[in-house]
Amino acid sequence: MTLPRAPRRGERVRVDNHEGTFIVVRIDKIDSFANLELWDDPGHVLWDIPFGAIHLIREDVSQAA
Repeated sequence: MTLPRAPRRGERVRVDNHEGTFIVVRIDKIDSFANLELWDDPGHVLWDIPFGAIHLIREDVSQAA
């Protein structure tokens, strides 16, 4: 069994059972939790989200210019 990848501060992510794009603002690698801020509503924060519920949004290299 592999453990979920630890997110990094500043990464854009999706979260299970939540709509929208979030930014990682704090990481607790000991307990495997992160705090996330909603991309288009900076006052909306999700606290102590387990790494397994966080999914990195990969950038499409073909759109980067």
